[in-house]
Amino acid sequence: MKSGLFILPFISIFVAAIFASIASSFKDLAFIFNSIGGGLAIGLLLLWGWLDRSGFKKIFARKGAKYGASSGAVLVLTVMVFIGISVITSRPRFDKTFDLSRDKANTLSDQSLKAIETLTQKNTELTVKAYFLDQGQESAFRELIGLYLAKGAKFNISYINPQKDPTQAMADKLTAANTAIFILGAQENRVTTFTEEKITNALIAVLKTGAKKIYFTTGHGEGALTGQDASGFEVIVQELKNNRYEVATVNLLDTGAVPADATALVVAGPKYDLKTTESKAIEDFVGKGGSLLSLVDALVPTENLNTTLSKYGLSYNRDFMVLRPDDPRAELLGQNNAIIGEFDELSPVTKDFARKTNVVVLFQNTRSISEVTDNISKFKVSLIGKTTGATTVKVKNVSSAEDLKNITAGRIEQGSFAVMGSATGKVGDKEVRVAVYGSSQFASNQGAQTAENRDLMVNTLSWLTQDDDFIAIRPKDTTKSTLALTSGASMLGLLFISYIYPFGFLAFGGFYWLRRKQA
Repeated sequence: MKSGLFILPFISIFVAAIFASIASSFKDLAFIFNSIGGGLAIGLLLLWGWLDRSGFKKIFARKGAKYGASSGAVLVLTVMVFIGISVITSRPRFDKTFDLSRDKANTLSDQSLKAIETLTQKNTELTVKAYFLDQGQESAFRELIGLYLAKGAKFNISYINPQKDPTQAMADKLTAANTAIFILGAQENRVTTFTEEKITNALIAVLKTGAKKIYFTTGHGEGALTGQDASGFEVIVQELKNNRYEVATVNLLDTGAVPADATALVVAGPKYDLKTTESKAIEDFVGKGGSLLSLVDALVPTENLNTTLSKYGLSYNRDFMVLRPDDPRAELLGQNNAIIGEFDELSPVTKDFARKTNVVVLFQNTRSISEVTDNISKFKVSLIGKTTGATTVKVKNVSSAEDLKNITAGRIEQGSFAVMGSATGKVGDKEVRVAVYGSSQFASNQGAQTAENRDLMVNTLSWLTQDDDFIAIRPKDTTKSTLALTSGASMLGLLFISYIYPFGFLAFGGFYWLRRKQA
């Protein structure tokens, strides 16, 4: 064979590889580039066979003709493999994103992935109208939305310049130049701050078909739902509104009943016990299929409330949780804290916490709860959150601040204590859900500064309102430090590292080997 022509099959492979990577980068023109690359590659092979036809005749005339034919077939098949790879990898599912942060903080959160999964299950495409004047914000949005697309989100995105297309901007009633409008059916949500949290909240808002109403009780010294007061609940209320819940207050002494449009009732941080008539109103509400969340701190009387809760299998204990004095966090956080680190892996509320390593929730002024095994409603009870035994101790027989004075050794108990419980049962054909926690302050404006605390409260209410599809750990705003490789980039890297360099090395090695053999 002519050694000078021996380079042609390797050039053929090289051409196929280059056009395969280009086709992966420009998916709209993939067919054209694949056709050109395949045609050139095959043409070079045919040219090699024509120009060196005498050499091929000699090869097939020799005893090793079968081996030579096999080698030629391997070269042809290699070219065809490259063409096949280019077609397969032109699909978006081959795009890869690598999170190089130490703790994977830049990966989409569980809540974002859950929203994408819910959208996928609906088997429908969500429309996104992205209006941008600021190129920097547009670039940031494209990068962020790309994370959702890489996970299979079905978005039909159109980028519009409101100055170049003012008619469209007016039709969509645009109020801010840089706005992304998420549209699914009749539902619409607008985003002007481009973070994962905002985008995921927008997805949830359009995925939910109807707003459910949650009432917080008042009249017992509970924190306000508005305002920045540390004991209030404005932070949590805003989180609930972001997740498309309606929130309002109710004074059961005034109304005598829970409003008919309530999906869930929250008793959050009362300073004293409920009246008998209020307890009766709660029982009537649950008896009609409503859900209940009770958050009561230690030192608060709960006789009437316990009478109601015990019917569903849960009750509050007369005790007080504190951090061990030798725990370094006791001095930093205050000893009147309890660290919740043992979570039920099966409960929808806590399973995501259980799967995460080193995730804890901090409760203040905490009391333990107990299961009432023979509850009259026959509800199934789960103790879903417990204190970590190595950090928290319990002071027994505590009904008031006076009981915390002159504590004897016999009143102190160390171990893992339940402070979170849930109960489920049937009322007619409806499933009823009840949750009882031994602290309210984790959900207050002060406690809700911690992302884990916010997640726990919103997850609990999502479970109570039977929005199980939206229960997960929520996004945290972090600085992106990702390395994103598109299909084209990853394909090109693969070709150079795994194919082009080795084949090039082999080609030149074979060329000089033939020259030396002929010399």
